[in-house]
Amino acid sequence: MGLNITEKATHKAVWEAFALNRRTDRTPLHFRLFSNDFQMPPMKPKRQSYEWYVPKGILKSNWISKYLYHVPALVVLFYDLDWNDTSWTDKKNDLATRVHTLKSVLGSRNSRVALVLIQSGISVPGEDTGAAEKAATLCTACDLPAKHLFVLPHSDAHLLGYTVRLENALSEIAWTFYLGETKGVRAHRDFLNKTTHTLLFVRHQFKLGFLNELRNDSQAAIKHYAQCYHLLLDLRSTDTNLHEIRIVAAVVNYKICRLDFALNLPRDAISQFRRHIDLFRQRTGPKELIFEHYAWLSKQYQIFGDVFEEAVRGGLPAVQTQHPGFYYQQAAQYAVLRRKTALQVCKDVSAPVSDLLEGWSKLEFYGQRPWRPGKRSLEPPEQQREAEGIMEVQYHEVKEVNHSNTIIPLFSSAISQFKKYRCPRIKRHLMVQMAEEYHQANDSSKALTLLNHVMWDYRSEKWWSLLSSVSALALQCAYNTAAITEYFGLALEFMGTKLMRSEEDKKRVHDNLLKLLNGQSPDPEPGTPPEVVTVATEAWSVLLGSQVSPVTVDMTTLVPCLEVRASFTQSQFHVDQEVGVIVMIRNSYQSAISLSALSVTTNSPSYSDRLLETQPEKLILSPGKVTEIHLTFLPLVEDVGKKVKVTGVRAQMDVPNSSLVVSLQWSGPGNEGVTMHAANTPAFPEFSLLYKDKFDISLPIAETEILPRQPRLTVQIEHDNTALVWEWLPVKVFLKNIEESLASDISLSFGLDPSSHINLELATQVCTSSGLLSDKIGSQVSSFSNGELGVGEESAVTFYVKSLTASERVLTLKVEYTVPVLSGGSLVHCPCVCEKSIHIQARIPFQVTVETQSLKFEKLARVAAGESFLVVPKIKCISHVPITLTNSSLALANEVNQVGTEAKSQVMNTVLSEGEIGVDCFCVLLSKKATPNSALTLGQYVLYWKRCDYVCCQVAVNK
Repeated sequence: MGLNITEKATHKAVWEAFALNRRTDRTPLHFRLFSNDFQMPPMKPKRQSYEWYVPKGILKSNWISKYLYHVPALVVLFYDLDWNDTSWTDKKNDLATRVHTLKSVLGSRNSRVALVLIQSGISVPGEDTGAAEKAATLCTACDLPAKHLFVLPHSDAHLLGYTVRLENALSEIAWTFYLGETKGVRAHRDFLNKTTHTLLFVRHQFKLGFLNELRNDSQAAIKHYAQCYHLLLDLRSTDTNLHEIRIVAAVVNYKICRLDFALNLPRDAISQFRRHIDLFRQRTGPKELIFEHYAWLSKQYQIFGDVFEEAVRGGLPAVQTQHPGFYYQQAAQYAVLRRKTALQVCKDVSAPVSDLLEGWSKLEFYGQRPWRPGKRSLEPPEQQREAEGIMEVQYHEVKEVNHSNTIIPLFSSAISQFKKYRCPRIKRHLMVQMAEEYHQANDSSKALTLLNHVMWDYRSEKWWSLLSSVSALALQCAYNTAAITEYFGLALEFMGTKLMRSEEDKKRVHDNLLKLLNGQSPDPEPGTPPEVVTVATEAWSVLLGSQVSPVTVDMTTLVPCLEVRASFTQSQFHVDQEVGVIVMIRNSYQSAISLSALSVTTNSPSYSDRLLETQPEKLILSPGKVTEIHLTFLPLVEDVGKKVKVTGVRAQMDVPNSSLVVSLQWSGPGNEGVTMHAANTPAFPEFSLLYKDKFDISLPIAETEILPRQPRLTVQIEHDNTALVWEWLPVKVFLKNIEESLASDISLSFGLDPSSHINLELATQVCTSSGLLSDKIGSQVSSFSNGELGVGEESAVTFYVKSLTASERVLTLKVEYTVPVLSGGSLVHCPCVCEKSIHIQARIPFQVTVETQSLKFEKLARVAAGESFLVVPKIKCISHVPITLTNSSLALANEVNQVGTEAKSQVMNTVLSEGEIGVDCFCVLLSKKATPNSALTLGQYVLYWKRCDYVCCQVAVNK
């Protein structure tokens, strides 16, 4: 008290530092801001003797809140006062008056009083020699111990740190209050006896545990709570006081479990809770109030789940087999059982005449009945009044308690926990139960949303029995909410063979679909309450009266009675061929179903108007059979080289003279997500006997490639299959047009195959005759234009290939051209492509060895400076064809000179066949300037050669 937070910013900052944004590492304290005129709750007179005292109950309902919110352990008075204040004496007297007034308000309560001086500056010991003297004078004037006086410097930068230090000191003082209270409770035990004061023993142990808990002594608190629980179990229980005993037991059990979790003893907490439930599960109480017992059990599981979850958020690890979700689930189950038993035992209850439940929430003791509060006898004193009170409780249970508002949050909490700990099947089971609860609470839209999520998983995992039971509830929810899209989809699924329903039910649902198509409201589902039927019928009438747009039902995720599979007839089509699409529709319903239209959509919108069937006689689907519908379209020239995919199938249902149109839509080639696919079936022929038709075993072709038109331009290639390294090998291409029209825009691409190794790309050169002398020659000639060819005309193109290494090469020739064709009633230029590959094996044409000989033709290993000698190259032909050596020469080093002015080649115009050797000879002179006794490179031998049978440029080889 003493803080004026509305007018003084300093006081507001101090209050916020204490009360707001408290972290978990700070001392657990509860602060309340008192005004100067606050009043303490009156104290009851102290009892001098317990000899004739008979307790009226176990635990008073206001005792806990009194110590939490009304009786302060410590009252702190804040006051603005500096040590060097000019009005020190006056403010000291004013402060002393306030403290004495505060003590008089506290009366005989043992609440402690502390004084905090808010000062503007920081006092440094030794600077103000009179501060200690003034502090002692102030404590004497206020009659306070010196330890109860504090100074709080107000500094924006360090206020929080000062506050934390101050609250730690204040908490020590506050705990002395609770220690004194515990001593006072213990002092009463000497006056009690176990004959008439058994309830007081329980009450006092609870008080000791609670006060020790407020002192932050958890171990002592658990000890006293455990003793309290043990003494509570020793009490004699009857139907009259059982409710009080189990309510108090629930409070004590909560305290024990919460403290065990706080002390990181989860096993002890779980063990205590299980023991608690086992002890009270069979104590059901009077049969007329059996629902109270299940409500109590539900609350126990819910509270323990909350405590468990709080501990997990605090860092306690939980596992998949032990987490709060199990307790929320059990709480929901007992809440459902509570409602079930309440409807059984309270079905004939009538409205009460008197109000015996008045003041039910303000009873003096926990768990007592409002029509007999404070009665100690173990049997009800008035049987008639007891019966009337029970009837009022029953009436309150069935008329004023909304059980769904209790059950649904419990299911929601359990679902979130099982989702967190990855238990999908239990989560789905709880979602179904939660949907049933929503349905019972007349909130069918939320129930349908939950069921849609669950049914998706049941379909994908093929839990047909579970799907069968859930689908009936989903269909009823769709009817209640007039959800026409969901109703159509669920109805078609209901009529299928996967769902194990009777033929009568399936026929009833089919009749409802026919009514909807004729613009009439469907009949209600069995078991629908009359009041719900009235509301639903009105909603259907309004919907059908305003329904003008088509109803689109996504069938891909369903297992309906109509199964669709669309497939191309083959995986490739030429651009001048009609593309065939087969749509197989299997009707698993017991009667024929008629469609008004069927269409297939592709990734190219241009074909949508062509893949359409509207003839009624082809769209009658016989029961238990597969109907095949064939559709065709002529591909566009723009789609050459592209893939056309089936993106969806759409079927339309309607009847004449009705505004309602229902569009059934499958994405992709059909409902493959939930039907048996051929790729997932065993590849044994014996298994094919298990299938009734080819719908189950045929593998759909979902995409097809549009290939260019088959070319009618003949292409012939002439070349030698064996090429010689370093030569330009001619490859002649002959073209002849046998088309029925002009072939234009002829383009040729020739070169190394793209899949060849990169080393071959660097060792292969390809060009035309115009590029032989170019310095930039690669391994490809792209888009070489060859003009046009009329009908029957011919042309020839020659390419040249040089191989720089002896290895095999694959070269590809691609001829592209366009011809005019008639497509869709118009003349378009259709591209045609012809590709051919050739294989060429390159080999080395000859081997060259060079010898040095004397002028007498003797071999020399060493030569002397200033002497002449012979250089004799020997050329061995290893080519498969004869080669002509056109010329040869020497490119000598600086230290070597050729003898004579004219040195002619000795092998000029020599023809060598495979295995033959040609010998050349040159006379050279070694300069006297050459370094003696050293290795010397004489130079290079240059040889010019060509094939004998080709007229082409000669090739030079250096050796």
